[in-house]
Amino acid sequence: MAEATAERMAQAEQAENSQLPWWVRYMRWRPTSHEEGVKAERKLLSLCSSPVNIQDVPVGPKKHEYMHTITSGAASAPNLVCIPGYGAGASFFFRNVDGLSRNYRTHLVDLLGTGLSGRPTFRAKNLQQTEDFFLNALSKWRQEQGIDKMVLVGHSLGGFLAATYALRHPEHVEHLVLVCPAGVAKKPEDYRDPHVVSSPWTWRGQLFRLAKTMWNFGMTPGVVVRSLGPWGPNLIAKYSRNRFKEGLGLTEDEVAAFEQYFYHIMAANGSGEFALRHILQPFAWAAHPLEGRLQDLKVPVTFIYGEYDWMDPKGGKRVCADIKASRGPLSAADLHVAEIPSAGHYPFLDQPELFLQALVQQTKYLLPQPPQSMPPPGTTARPTHLSNAPLTDSANSLNDMAVENGVGKHSSLDEMAVENVVSKHSSLDEMAVEGGGSTAAGHGGGGVRDWKPNDLRMGNMRKYGFRTETD
Repeated sequence: MAEATAERMAQAEQAENSQLPWWVRYMRWRPTSHEEGVKAERKLLSLCSSPVNIQDVPVGPKKHEYMHTITSGAASAPNLVCIPGYGAGASFFFRNVDGLSRNYRTHLVDLLGTGLSGRPTFRAKNLQQTEDFFLNALSKWRQEQGIDKMVLVGHSLGGFLAATYALRHPEHVEHLVLVCPAGVAKKPEDYRDPHVVSSPWTWRGQLFRLAKTMWNFGMTPGVVVRSLGPWGPNLIAKYSRNRFKEGLGLTEDEVAAFEQYFYHIMAANGSGEFALRHILQPFAWAAHPLEGRLQDLKVPVTFIYGEYDWMDPKGGKRVCADIKASRGPLSAADLHVAEIPSAGHYPFLDQPELFLQALVQQTKYLLPQPPQSMPPPGTTARPTHLSNAPLTDSANSLNDMAVENGVGKHSSLDEMAVENVVSKHSSLDEMAVEGGGSTAAGHGGGGVRDWKPNDLRMGNMRKYGFRTETD
């Protein structure tokens, strides 16, 4: 297995080194191109053991109207479609390819205008036009792929769009899975911007007004990365190496390939990224929140959050309660909220095995046969002290796993979690949509957790295995 992976990485490295003439690489301001992004993605996917098919699916008549798609798994298996979040790409799910392909016909998709998909000029002027830009293309993609029904998984801003798609086209969605979704919570009636940023007499207030103005004019993290030119890759490299340390963390091989891929999709021509100001307001409040819309949802839904996710699961729980009061659960797998321990806003990267376990548990009723187990040992990177630990459900604690593998009682995951926890402003999408700080009224931003110091202790978890609650 290791030799095969090394061989695939060597082939990807060779392809990358032969990408462009030297004079092109060294005389341009932005060291990126679509071809280099594709090659960087292939290098990242070479870390997976499952075969994948990569294609660009046309969703319109024009040159840049196509959606980049990564497909794996048996053609006869249930279709599962994953939509990444803001600033991310389909291959952010690279750690899940092997596990997902054992049970599903998996489609990792870059929405139009994002990732390695076509980047047409973004002309939407309001929320309705913005949703149409993404969802009409997704509908066309589904038709081109011949998919009638699917499990639809959306992460962060992709979760907001996945939920909106399920509201529009419930006949094509068998189960909706919202992973750390953005745009869920309603803004409280007593909400006020924090005084420290709303006051015209403080430097923070001046910065906030400047940031709000830039937000309304379409300033995005992608604009910043592109403007940095040859310094952009270093920014993304430092960010990637510092950001993705939660949970199991990325290995050196993984982060080296990941940071190249991440840079190329961030530095590509701006398109879908400019949708953000139409969907979310400063402090992550949604222009048209899912809370108040999803009570009309006609398909089963599951929410999955990371324990240290900056999105607050309380929003998902309120939505489940509203749906239950409106129409009741459609099945035993409907209206669940799962939380992945020792994971942040990217639980599929931080804890890929536990994320897969939660996903399979909620959708196994759609599988024609009992779900296959997690990838065999060695196919998913794990810390040394947990490398032989069994996969657990809520009956067994991660602390038990650590103790059984020789970790001392007082140096176990309790302390590891505190040492490795990342601040709630530590990802590009968080920087883009939050703007910082809690509010004077005691609320976080739009569905953002209102953190307290004691919340960072693993000892405050109600259960150590991922937990599932029904509201």
